Amino acid sequence: MENQENFFDSKMIANLIIAFALLFSAFYYFNYAQEIENDVSTVIVNSLKDVNNSLAEQETAHK
Repeated sequence: MENQENFFDSKMIANLIIAFALLFSAFYYFNYAQEIENDVSTVIVNSLKDVNNSLAEQETAHK
């Protein structure tokens, strides 16, 4: 009987929650992979443009 009571201890419940979260994340990613990729690419390109503009402004300020 004691083994039955300890079957669902807190560590096992925490591991199950983490496993379900990972499965949900993977499912979500595979469903929206193209949209996520486009958003990440847009953010990276915009960041590079901002850095380029900042460097260009610094270069013109030094002249």
